[in-house]
Amino acid sequence: MSTMQVAPSVFWNNSLTCAITPKSGPVRKLTTLADVRSALLSDLPAGATKQPHWLHAGMLVVAASESGDSTDIRIATEALIDALEVEGWLSAEPNQP
Repeated sequence: MSTMQVAPSVFWNNSLTCAITPKSGPVRKLTTLADVRSALLSDLPAGATKQPHWLHAGMLVVAASESGDSTDIRIATEALIDALEVEGWLSAEPNQP
């Protein structure tokens, strides 16, 4: 019996349920799970991924990238939309702290 583990398949190139184009804020247009990964790593302000809405969305994006399942991708897309709405970035004027 081998002790070698096989890495899970990843589906970073899968498309989101719909393209997401923020109207304000630092986040780029999101069309694939890979776009989201890049945005979470590069676009958000330092420490933002520790906020509950981004942490939740990020965990769902990783789960969707591992499964490739359309339901997981839909749920991740909805969580991203929710996170962007919390920030106010889906409107032309971002929410003020």
